[in-house]
Amino acid sequence: MTRAWAVGLDMGGTNIRCAAVSVAGDVILMEHGPSLASRKAGDVAENIATQTLHLLDTARRRGHGSPRAIGIAVPGPLDVQTGTVMQAPHVAAWRGYPLRNNLERLIGRKVVVDNDANAWALGEYWRGAARGRRDVVLLTLGTGVGGGLIVGGKLVHGRSGMAGELGHVTVNPDGPPCDCGSHGCLEAYASASGLRGLVENRLGLRPGSPLPLQIVDSEKNFSVRGLSAQARRGDRLALETFAIAGHYLGIAIASFLNIFNPELVVIGGGVAGALPYMRKTMTAQVKARAFTAICSQAKIVRAALGPRGGVVGAAYAGLHPVMRS
Repeated sequence: MTRAWAVGLDMGGTNIRCAAVSVAGDVILMEHGPSLASRKAGDVAENIATQTLHLLDTARRRGHGSPRAIGIAVPGPLDVQTGTVMQAPHVAAWRGYPLRNNLERLIGRKVVVDNDANAWALGEYWRGAARGRRDVVLLTLGTGVGGGLIVGGKLVHGRSGMAGELGHVTVNPDGPPCDCGSHGCLEAYASASGLRGLVENRLGLRPGSPLPLQIVDSEKNFSVRGLSAQARRGDRLALETFAIAGHYLGIAIASFLNIFNPELVVIGGGVAGALPYMRKTMTAQVKARAFTAICSQAKIVRAALGPRGGVVGAAYAGLHPVMRS
């Protein structure tokens, strides 16, 4: 008997994951493709639609039938009621772009669009580290820093769906510039791009300068894994870089604890793998700045779903859409 399912698509700055997810939250099949995020606004949307339609065709050929819903998670603040992307850090062409309307036209079905970090939060809440919890703060430490808030068992969208931009909480008013236009955001320290900036600063390099071979990948791009490997070897630069990132991550988490009093803070994304090297300074700041009673009740844990978190959460968003205006 065919299981009921939904499409969950998670778009990152480089890649797209598109999955068929059962209504119980199990990934039935997963496909991958490029984001093509540097292209024109309509071309990026058409690429998302093409990959969604390909998944629908694959699922149909494998006997899964049609999905109950389609949920699509994309980066950047968006109006969840209208499906309009206000701006997206990885898609420069998306500024006030009516993504949902265009996707529905291209796919020929109703589509639910939400922020990618919100989708991660929903995925961890539904089937991951936050399962069974009602008050959760999720942080995704990747190329940037995203956030999702579950309060009273419900995702917090705010007035128009743009709540939870936790990566742009100021942790140092005199800190380095952030891509959002502000200074000293959490993202400027605890993301992959932030870590690179810290390394460049410690080495006295101009932004974009070549980095030591030990901390770049085969394409000469900064590698968090490479920096983590150096930290494992006891490299001073790597350990100091992660200590600084952990310091500011702890400042932010302490604020989130004081504001939301969550049961759980879940940390995911590629940079989360380096949490062991950030935890000491992070914990010191959390204990120094959060109310003791609140701090003692909350746990800070790694996300459980890994790369499946976004697609599982996107499918959940599709199955449980926010009421449209």
